[in-house]
Amino acid sequence: MDYKKLAERILEKLGGKENVESVVHCMTRLRFVLKDESQVDDEQVKKIKGVIGVMKKSGQYQIIIGNEVASVYKEICALGNFKEKTSAKKIEKKNQNIISEMLDIISSVMSPVIPAIIGAAMIKVLLTVLPMIGILSNTSQTYELLSVIGDGAFFFMPVLIGMSAAKRFNANPYYAVSIALIILHPNFISLLKGANEAGQTVKFFNLIPVTYANYSYSVIPIILSVAVLPYIEQFVDKITPKITKNFLKPMLVMLFIAPIVMVVIGPLGAIFGDMLSTAVYFIQDKLGFIAVGLVAAVFPFVVMTGMHHAFTPIKLGVLATTGFEGFICIAEFCANMAQGAAALAVSIKSKNSDIKQSAGSSAFSALVAGITEPALYGTNLRFKKPMIGACLGGLMGGLVGGFFQMKCYGVATPAIVTIPQYLEEGNPQSFLYILITLGVTVVSTFIITYVIGFEDPVEEDDEEMLEEKVTIPLNTGLNIVSPLEGHMIELSQVNDVTFSSGVMGNGVAIIPTKGQVVAPFDGTIDVFFKTHHAIGLRSETGVELLIHVGLDTVNLEGKYFTPHRKQGDTIKTGDVILEFDIEKIKKAGYELVTPIIITNSQQFMDIIVKKKDVVTANDQVLAII
Repeated sequence: MDYKKLAERILEKLGGKENVESVVHCMTRLRFVLKDESQVDDEQVKKIKGVIGVMKKSGQYQIIIGNEVASVYKEICALGNFKEKTSAKKIEKKNQNIISEMLDIISSVMSPVIPAIIGAAMIKVLLTVLPMIGILSNTSQTYELLSVIGDGAFFFMPVLIGMSAAKRFNANPYYAVSIALIILHPNFISLLKGANEAGQTVKFFNLIPVTYANYSYSVIPIILSVAVLPYIEQFVDKITPKITKNFLKPMLVMLFIAPIVMVVIGPLGAIFGDMLSTAVYFIQDKLGFIAVGLVAAVFPFVVMTGMHHAFTPIKLGVLATTGFEGFICIAEFCANMAQGAAALAVSIKSKNSDIKQSAGSSAFSALVAGITEPALYGTNLRFKKPMIGACLGGLMGGLVGGFFQMKCYGVATPAIVTIPQYLEEGNPQSFLYILITLGVTVVSTFIITYVIGFEDPVEEDDEEMLEEKVTIPLNTGLNIVSPLEGHMIELSQVNDVTFSSGVMGNGVAIIPTKGQVVAPFDGTIDVFFKTHHAIGLRSETGVELLIHVGLDTVNLEGKYFTPHRKQGDTIKTGDVILEFDIEKIKKAGYELVTPIIITNSQQFMDIIVKKKDVVTANDQVLAII
C-alpha cells in the first residue's frame, strides 16, 4: 500500500489540510477534528482504496483504516504538519447525562494509551508461556526483569493517562504528568498505606484529611484531575503578576492542584471507579454466566460507539484486587472470535476475489491478533447478515465460557495468540475450557453466517465489463438518462412502501429542483394520467418506465401540472413532456420526491444504478442489461 498516496487522497477529500483542526489515531482509525464537516462527502471518502469505512462520533470524523493506520497517520502528519498540534477542539455534548459523558471521556483518553498497554500485556503473556514450556524459570533474575517491563505500564498507568488526558482537555502535559507522579510517589503511597493499616488518617495542615486510595493501575482519578487542571492554570495566570510568571505561576499551579487531587479529586475518582465496577458486576451477580453471553452478543455495538475502552479501568481494578477477571474479558474474547469467524465465512463463501482477500485478512486480524475493526466495519457490517452470525456466535460462546467460569489474568487484546492469559495456574482443565469456548464460538458463528448467507457483490472486473457493455451511445434504450434535475436518492428511501419496497420494479428517485420532466430515451408515451402527475413510457428496445411526480399528488387532480405531450406521442431524448410548479405543490403540502421505476424489471438480467448526488437531465442514471 502506498501510504503517502492514501494520505494525500484522504486530506484531499477532507477539504485539504486547512480544514483539519487536529488528528490522532487509535488501533484502526484516524480520528480527525474538522473545522467544517459539511465540506466532506462521506461517499467519496469511503471510495478511497485503503479506507474501510467512516464514522462520525463526538465531534470526530473517524476514518477506519485497519492495521496499517499508524503508517497512514505518519504520512498525514508529514503532509499537514499536524504533529505540532496538541490541542483538540472542545466538543459539545448534547442530551448526555453525566455518566454517559464521563464514559465517553474515558474512551477518548484511553484510545491512545492502548498500544502501550497491549505491549506490556504481551510481555505478561510471555511470562506465562515461557515458564510453562521450560524456557524460563520464574525464580530467575531474567523473569524478575521481564516482570518489571511487563508491569511498568500498568503500575504507572496514571502517567500515561495524564499525557493523553492533557491533550483531551488542552492542559499542560507536564503539569499533568507531575500530578500522576505525585500520587505514585513511594513516600506518598507508604504514608497513606501506613496510616491506614494503623487505623489513622493523614491530614493536610493537621486539618484536612487525605483519604487512603491506591492510585497505581488507576485511570479515573487522573482523568478527573487533568480535567480540572486547565481551570487552575487559568486562575493562577490571572492572579500572577506578569514579571513573576516564569517562576511563580508553576509553583502556584502545583500548590493548588496537588492538595485538591489528594484531598478531593483522587478519592472521588476512586469512588466513581468502584461504582462503575460495582454496576457492571452487579449484572453478572444477577444473571450469572448468562451475562457473559449477553455482553459478548452486544459487544460489537459497544465497539462501534468506541465505549469498549471504558471497560479497561474496570478490568484493571479487578485484576489489581483479585488477580483475575472473569466477566468482561471473557465476553470480549468470544466477541472478537465471533467477528473473525463471521468474516472467515464470508471469505470462504464469496465468489468475489477482492471480498475473499479483504474478508480473509480481516478474519486473520480478528482471530489471531484480536483487531476486529477491519472485520466489523469492512466485512460484517458491510454485508449486514454476517453481523447476525457474529452476535449469535458470540452469545453461544459467551454462555459456554461463563458456564465454565473462565478467568483472565491479563488485559492483552483477546485473541488466539493471547490464549495463555486465560490459563489458570495449577488447573490444567482451564486450557480445555478455553478450547471448548473458542470452538463453540468460531464453529457456531461460521455455520450461522455461512447458512444465512449475504449479498455477494459482483466481481469488480466483471461489473466494469458489464458496464462497458451497456455504456453505449445514448438513445438506444439500454441507457436511461435522468428525466429531471435534482438530488438523487435510493428508491428504498422514498416515504411510500409501494415504491420503496421494490414491488413495482427497480429504479431510483429524484427530488426535483427544476419543475420539468424530459424524455429519458427515445420511445413513446404509453400512459399519461389525466391528473398529469404520472407518466408511463416505453423505449424502442422495450424498457417500460414509470415517472411518478411527487407522492399522493394524484389528489391535486392536475393542478399545477402543465403537459407538453399526450398519450401515444413519439418522444426523443430531451423532449419536454411535462412542467410543474414546485413551490405551489410544496405549499399544498405534498412531497415532490419522484420515483423513476422500470416496471418490467423482471425481463432484464440486471439493472445498474449510476449513483450520483446531483443529476441533470443529461446524466445517465440507469443501465439495463
